[in-house]
Amino acid sequence: MANQTNNAELLKQYCKGKTTEQVKVIEYFCKDEGCLSKNMSDDEYSSMVIKKRDSLNLRQKALSKIGLDEDEVSEIPPAVFEGYVFKNAFAKKRANGNWVSSSYQVAWLFFSSTQIYIYRYTFNMDEDKKSESTDEFFYKDVTSFSTSSETETAHRLGDDKFEVETNKFKMVVPGDKIFVSMDGVSNSEDIIQAMKQKLREKKM
Repeated sequence: MANQTNNAELLKQYCKGKTTEQVKVIEYFCKDEGCLSKNMSDDEYSSMVIKKRDSLNLRQKALSKIGLDEDEVSEIPPAVFEGYVFKNAFAKKRANGNWVSSSYQVAWLFFSSTQIYIYRYTFNMDEDKKSESTDEFFYKDVTSFSTSSETETAHRLGDDKFEVETNKFKMVVPGDKIFVSMDGVSNSEDIIQAMKQKLREKKM
């Protein structure tokens, strides 16, 4: 009973000052359902995430950030990777066995005749927090494209932490490795193969 009381107090603190939508998200991840309370469904949460993603118009935002028109980066079709990010986020296993979290990342990659541009945007569903970055690399400086299995530490209430295995796109450049979530992309291997082919062509 004491633990339930502590959890209720923690939940109350998490929800303080949040919007109605953010409170629903926090309750989805942290609140145990009882006979008098019911959280949103897995599908409702996924729809909420996709709706927010679409409202951000990230493809256009990416082009605006890198300062190029689409016809200047049409060497091959642009690639998009996306998926949940678990590091320091709320996480939950859906009824179908897949994991979701309160943080979501979208990355767009564009290809000009000489360079690769990558734009990353991560947003949170439980708070007004986002991160945004752009990078550009000459083909000759890119070592490789690949997939990588990464373990991230997520949490629920208080000190309730656990490890989640995720699949990421990995881009290796001198002195750095760039990781992007890709669990939400069904044809990721095809996209990466096309990128590898273009990289080989440019390095010949």
